[in-house]
Amino acid sequence: MKRFSLFILSCIFAVPVFAQLLIAPTRFVLDADRSITEKIVVENSSDQPLRLEIKPVYRPITSAGVTRLTQDIQQTENIADWIQVSPPVIRELKPNQRRTIRLRFNALPKDMTDGEYRAYLWFSPIATGQEQAKDSKQLSGPAFELDFRVNSYIPIYAQRGKVTQNVDIQCQKDGIHIQNNGKYQFNATLNINGQDERLVLLRDSQLIKPVAAKSHATLLQDQKKIHECFF
Repeated sequence: MKRFSLFILSCIFAVPVFAQLLIAPTRFVLDADRSITEKIVVENSSDQPLRLEIKPVYRPITSAGVTRLTQDIQQTENIADWIQVSPPVIRELKPNQRRTIRLRFNALPKDMTDGEYRAYLWFSPIATGQEQAKDSKQLSGPAFELDFRVNSYIPIYAQRGKVTQNVDIQCQKDGIHIQNNGKYQFNATLNINGQDERLVLLRDSQLIKPVAAKSHATLLQDQKKIHECFF
């Protein structure tokens, strides 16, 4: 039997209703020196039962215009090995049913330097009814299958030491250049001609944001203007 699987890494896509999954909270910022257990609630908002797999993973940055300044940054910041989830598989989550998942974070080793570390929790749902249909097709003969799986990710950050900023912002002909030389993420709001965009720039990374000519760009942090560019 020929089978083609399509894995979608975004929650915003026109897919069958079985892909609908609600997760709360949607991010964690933890103390790297403290072992802790947190709770996550998942809810099946579709009209079909789901099978759900959950596991800690590391994901590289894929945002447009962003590059990392350190070549082996994954080895530096990846904390997936310090995270455990229970249960790792929910065999059946009925429509409108909620389940609680426990996330266990183990304190990082003392030899890891001050800074911010990260990983993600990966949620992969599939309709249990669809799995049964596949089994029957395997028995009845060849078939062409196209599976849509909407995988969701929530970030987990672990911080050690006092959070400080070391960011260089420049107005260039091709746009705004923001270089985060620090060991912690940089959060800000970029307003271009009255349109806001939230920026999250991780440690040791650079963003080149193209801006059209005759534009006015303002970078704000906590509602305060920290930089301004005229193009």
